[in-house]
Amino acid sequence: MIRKFLSILAIAVLISSCGNTGNKESASKAEAVSPASLVEFATLIEHPGDYVGKNISVEGKVVHVCTHSGKKLFLTGENPDVRLYVQAGEEMPKFPMDLLGSEIVVEGTLTQVAAIPATEEATGNTGEAAANAVGADTCETAKALASQPVLSDLMMVYNKHTLVK
Repeated sequence: MIRKFLSILAIAVLISSCGNTGNKESASKAEAVSPASLVEFATLIEHPGDYVGKNISVEGKVVHVCTHSGKKLFLTGENPDVRLYVQAGEEMPKFPMDLLGSEIVVEGTLTQVAAIPATEEATGNTGEAAANAVGADTCETAKALASQPVLSDLMMVYNKHTLVK
């Protein structure tokens, strides 16, 4: 009698826990993604600290797509000497190479970093050594980014992009 009761109780707990887990995960994912606010590139340059940690969209011209990893690109606004570093996460696909030279709107979260890392493949370094290799001869855009007066310590963690028509 006790075995039957424990078996029925175990099945009931299993069934009820399976149904509740999916709803909680869906609700937390929906809350985690906030709508992106469109920020002009010039405004981002003037007040970059105002947007750190926020989900934003920025329009710009793609001046570099990494050929090694395909997971980073650089955008410029009206001033071609100021670049925004955009990094795709591990779950995101590589950036298409045909984006080079295109006007796009990129959505993501602006993050402050100590140094923009060069690619591990290009430098042969990993971890902290790669972060210090911004001046490596392998990526002219990364060197230019490190020497610019604004946005050099910021990167956008990429969510999605759209082409501007």
